[in-house]
Amino acid sequence: MRLVFAVSLVLGMFALIGFVVLRGSRGRGSDGWQWAWAPPIVAAAVAFGMGGLSASYAGWNLWLATLAALVAAVLAAWYARTVDSGGGEERD
Repeated sequence: MRLVFAVSLVLGMFALIGFVVLRGSRGRGSDGWQWAWAPPIVAAAVAFGMGGLSASYAGWNLWLATLAALVAAVLAAWYARTVDSGGGEERD
């Protein structure tokens, strides 16, 4: 199961890097709504991997580590949906 957590963490990190690069290259144009799904999914993948690996290496049971990873993923996705990136002034 540690492999599943590790793969989730690695894929989440690559998705985060890809999201930042693509979002930065396109700016905040009219297609900004298309990226609304990305932050919660990326946050959930990273949190699932980090939470699961942390619990797994701490010696928790498999079901408890999985539960901790799922709770971390849900909370991270919720938080990613509620925060606003701000970013100051809008680009023209």
